[in-house]
Amino acid sequence: MESNEEKQQRGEERFRRLHPDWIAASRLGSACFYIFPLLIAATLAVLGVVFEWSWLPLWIGGLVTLVFALLFVFATFRVPVIRYNRFGFAIFEEEVEIRKGLFFITETLIPMTKVQHVKLESGPILRKYGLAELKVVTAATTHSIAGLKAEEAESLKRTIGELARRTEE
Repeated sequence: MESNEEKQQRGEERFRRLHPDWIAASRLGSACFYIFPLLIAATLAVLGVVFEWSWLPLWIGGLVTLVFALLFVFATFRVPVIRYNRFGFAIFEEEVEIRKGLFFITETLIPMTKVQHVKLESGPILRKYGLAELKVVTAATTHSIAGLKAEEAESLKRTIGELARRTEE
């Protein structure tokens, strides 16, 4: 008889992982996103001291700076590791399965018969690390796998396209 841990580990093995460079790319993206509000809040707090504004704007500026600093640190250093560890995908002949989540884990099955098209995207940060984002588009929504090496993403795009076409026939 199999224990729950063995069943869970066997289930984990079917999922493929993102490329480890995705963590660095995600950290850079988060840093770029959070650095501007952090700098604005810090600048307002410093201006409050320099121009001797009343205590209320100083406290608000200091509090906002603290909140954005905590968000910056958490979103830049901790969240990418958690998302990397919890993300997985598997491609089968009749479906694509994606598991993701930060606090709540979601597992999605995308039947090949519902796939309308597959596309690749690669912004400047992903390109810096040689990564790409694979998007599987259905009538209802778009599902993303955002941390694949560009060559692997291209190969998966072709594979999913072929499987969807074959299933359609």
